[in-house]
Amino acid sequence: MKPVFNENAPRGHYSPGMILGNTLYVSGQTSADPATGLPAAGGFEAEMEMALHKLESVLKAAGCTRENVVMCRVYLPSAELWDAANAVYSAFFGEHRPARIVLPVGKLSKGCQVEIEAIAEI
Repeated sequence: MKPVFNENAPRGHYSPGMILGNTLYVSGQTSADPATGLPAAGGFEAEMEMALHKLESVLKAAGCTRENVVMCRVYLPSAELWDAANAVYSAFFGEHRPARIVLPVGKLSKGCQVEIEAIAEI
């Protein structure tokens, strides 16, 4: 196994990514701005974009692109955000359509409105 760290990685007892064989497992990337530790400013869409940007940063650190993503799990505080999440997610991935699950889970860390984890092929 090989840990993957990127420029956005907060220091904690985890790795933003972990490579095992030809698979990259990306830890949950919240919408917290790395500069402030608070949810990205600008509303839900900005938070969704921040989480995806952080996900992409881990992918790049492992030598992958968004087209290598096989599966995503998207955690939201409420199912009411599903349509907005889907719009930003669709714009981010374009024609690439990884498997996905969207889960309403209640409150997320630091008041964030989204957290995304992924599995990618290297």
